[in-house]
Amino acid sequence: MSKHLNALVHSTILYLPAQCVPPIVQFVTTVYWTYLLDPATFGFVNFIISIQEIVAFFGLTGWTLFVLRFRERFRSGNNDRFVAMDQRMTASSCLIQFVLAPVVLNVLGMPCDAATIAATAAYLITKMLVSHYSDWARADHAIGAYTAAQLIGSICGLGLWLAAIPLFGATAAVVIGAQALGQALALAALVLLANVRFGAGVFDKALFAQFRRFATPILLGGVIGWGAGNVIRVLVQYIDGPMALGLISAGWAIGQRIASVLAMLLTAAAFPLAVKHYEAGDRQGALSQISFNGLLLLGLLLPACIGLSTLVEPVVTLLIAEKFRETTIAVLPIALCAASLRYLRIHTCEQAMYLIERPQLTIWVLGGEALANIVFCAIGLHWAGFAGAAWGMFLGTALTTLASYIFCFVSLDLPLPAARDVLKIVAACGAMSAALHFAPQTTQPVVIAAAIIVGASVYALALLVLFPQIRASLARRFLQPSCEATP
Repeated sequence: MSKHLNALVHSTILYLPAQCVPPIVQFVTTVYWTYLLDPATFGFVNFIISIQEIVAFFGLTGWTLFVLRFRERFRSGNNDRFVAMDQRMTASSCLIQFVLAPVVLNVLGMPCDAATIAATAAYLITKMLVSHYSDWARADHAIGAYTAAQLIGSICGLGLWLAAIPLFGATAAVVIGAQALGQALALAALVLLANVRFGAGVFDKALFAQFRRFATPILLGGVIGWGAGNVIRVLVQYIDGPMALGLISAGWAIGQRIASVLAMLLTAAAFPLAVKHYEAGDRQGALSQISFNGLLLLGLLLPACIGLSTLVEPVVTLLIAEKFRETTIAVLPIALCAASLRYLRIHTCEQAMYLIERPQLTIWVLGGEALANIVFCAIGLHWAGFAGAAWGMFLGTALTTLASYIFCFVSLDLPLPAARDVLKIVAACGAMSAALHFAPQTTQPVVIAAAIIVGASVYALALLVLFPQIRASLARRFLQPSCEATP
């Protein structure tokens, strides 16, 4: 455990600014939007941000995953060939995004005026490029370039839409256009820092054949996976309309975002470490790294779910505009729990499938999740409204996650985490929950902040007591500078 922990902690610390600042900015952005945008516009903007993920699957997503997985293999002898193919893939994907923008808006029944189409196309293209070249920088271990892109894109996007709304109005085109301009500035930083080179490039048949074998099941699974994670948005949009979509989007988007942030705190550094083990011929070491990553991810996600469920009412009342509050209080804790299970599965089971070059297995996982979520979400929406729809999503994801873990442990030789370690995390969460139980239910910011700090402190202290490996690792880090300074 200590070897995997030390390597992961070192890399995670380097990635920490890029993984912490943008999500905080995005959280602040979502909260502000509940006050500045009407529910229909809020739902539309959040849907476009969400739909970018699936539209990118028709662009660079598959190639990005190919780069992240195989960059190490092509680094020494075939770098120029790899870069030329990357240029061709990038140019083609930008054209595809431009063409798809009005199609997506029309299919979803959203505004199709010229300004909205232009803003949406710009957002789809810039977001795709920043994601791609950020991951390219990550594959090259260019942490500075990766960090700059993440910080600039999020902070500049926030500043631009704050300036644009008073000048041009609180419309979807203004908000999405400002976000796109922020992404364009992030892309400029990548060009300067990561030696990004645009151009027509050269199409490489042999390289494309390798990419197609690897990426085809990923792309198919990605489209299905997007549907599995966003069934609730689609059903609410078509059954209850844009206003209902806006009301449910606040809680669902924030819950998904919190889980994503916590997942990426570890996985930005974790998967490249596993790839290094695998490419060096250490298959079991690579799978052990992924299994260990999953254990640490559980240690981040479980207390977040328990803590937010305990404090959701005062937190939402304090932060969210009144017209969104009732629905957000009902949906947010369920959304966080469902997203946590999903990210836990993605960053263990599905990454193990990518690692051993069997991505076609993910299609079965994502297809099963999509089917389960459609059925349970529709039933829940019919019988229990927004909260029922969210519980349906949770149930479908939970069943799929359980089946995926069983398959990976039995068939892929993914090491099973030690039961004692899982129980220690659960015990630490129990201690935290007991501490939060006595927190007063008030909307005063100081009291809420104090409750969060106390809960986090109790959880951290419990982990230190229960895990001697963590104590030893921290002791080495604190004592090392003192030892070096001693004559």
